[in-house]
Amino acid sequence: MFQHSSEMVETLKRRREKLGSFSVRLQPVVVVVGSLELPTAAYVVVDSTMWKVTSPLKAVDVCFKCFHVLHAAYPAESNVWLLLQKAVYHLTTKWDVKSAAVSAVATDIRYMLQ
Repeated sequence: MFQHSSEMVETLKRRREKLGSFSVRLQPVVVVVGSLELPTAAYVVVDSTMWKVTSPLKAVDVCFKCFHVLHAAYPAESNVWLLLQKAVYHLTTKWDVKSAAVSAVATDIRYMLQ
């Protein structure tokens, strides 16, 4: 979360530079300005392109779809995207990383939603 757009731009710049030093590109990312309770803006960032969307929830949806359309890898430090893929979007692909924890939580979520 960022309180101001200028913080967002500077943080994304530093993140790109850090990833670049490892020869890794910035994957699609959701950025919220303000707070989740009172967001002032929500964006999806892919490389150097930034799309403003109507809400943080819409940003998550668009970002998820960008991962799949671009065949981009989920960030290694997070299993949240794989959990969303399994529990919310009900998708399985041949490129999925196997995770017993994600599978168990996704099954529990689907069971609770029935």
